[in-house]
This record gives sequence, C-alpha cells and structure tokens, in this order.
Amino acid sequence: MKKSGKKLKKGMVMSMVVASTLLLSTLGGVEAQAATNKTQQITKSAAVTQVSATVSKKGVLTYPKKFSMKKVTSELKPEAAKLIKIYGNSLNTGKTTSFNSYVNKHVAEHGKNDYLLGHKYTKDNYSRKIKGMRKVNSKKILSTYSKALNKVSTSKVKVYDTYKGKGFATFTYEYRPKEFDAFGTIAIKFSFTQLKNGKYVLEYLYYL
Repeated sequence: MKKSGKKLKKGMVMSMVVASTLLLSTLGGVEAQAATNKTQQITKSAAVTQVSATVSKKGVLTYPKKFSMKKVTSELKPEAAKLIKIYGNSLNTGKTTSFNSYVNKHVAEHGKNDYLLGHKYTKDNYSRKIKGMRKVNSKKILSTYSKALNKVSTSKVKVYDTYKGKGFATFTYEYRPKEFDAFGTIAIKFSFTQLKNGKYVLEYLYYL
C-alpha cells in the first residue's frame, strides 16, 4: 500500500466528520422536509425535456414511468464516470464551476408548486465536500488523487447500490483508484423523484 493512500485515508475520515457535522444541521430543515414529502407521497411537478425510451440526457436526466432498473443502471454509468472526473478536478483546483454547470443542465430545479430540493441544495453540499477535503489533505496528495480519479472510465465504475421505492429511485456508483486503499474510494449517488405525470427526474446528486 502506498504512503499516499494512508495520508488520504486520514484526510477522508476527517472530511467525513466535517461533512456529517454540516449535514446534521440541515436534517431538521430542507432534507427532513423532503423526506416527509416523499413519505406522504406529495405530488410533484417540474419542467423536463422530452423523454426517450430510457434515460434522456439532453437536459434534466429523465426516464419514463415504466422502466428497467437494470437498463437505467447501465445507462447512468457513463454519467458517473464523468462526475468522478469533475470531482477530481475540483479537488485539485478548488473550483466547482464544472459541477455547477452539470447541475444546471441535468438536475431538476424546484418550482412554486413542487417540493424538489433544487440546484442550490446539490451545489452547496458539493462545495462543502470539496472545501472539507482540501482543508485536511495536502496539495501533493490532492494532485495525485485527482490524477488517479481522472483515469476512471465507464468500464471501471462499479455499481455500489440501486433502490426503487414508491415515487423515487436511487443509483449509486463507486470507483477506487488502484494507487489508493479503500478510503480512496469515491461514490456518487443519483437520486430520482417521480413527478405527477409519472416520469422520473434527477432531483439531486451526492458524493459519498
């Protein structure tokens, strides 16, 4: 095991504590409200792009009411690889511009008559994640880790977990660079919510 892996392990554990502390402060607010809304099966609505047979990637990531978990899981893998590279670049530079652009294009924004979390929720969580990691890891480690993450390809992304509930579905993927130990593994979660018209839209993205 390389020395860089051990250093990242310590940094990632600390960043998880930082992220957890920050997230706990919101549990009684937006996130808790969103969970309650799902439990109560509140109808949602949002403007989305035209839906194709499976996942539409032209605008907000969308798929139809009747879908195959296996097929959607496969079609989202390239997106996971893309987001892992974006994450690696953000760790190295501290900039979140590319991620924010992805969110603006592919994540559903909340409207006056729905309970979607919106762009700000996803962007703020990502910003805290990047700041936490950059605070506890050296520039050298972050540079090495960033380069390792940019070696990811769709074939190297593994499916960590998928779940379908009433009115929502989640797809989580992971990637572990061979240069790092288990704590160097990065995971990205796609959370979809069903709208009033039956279609599912990407509500938020979350890095684990």
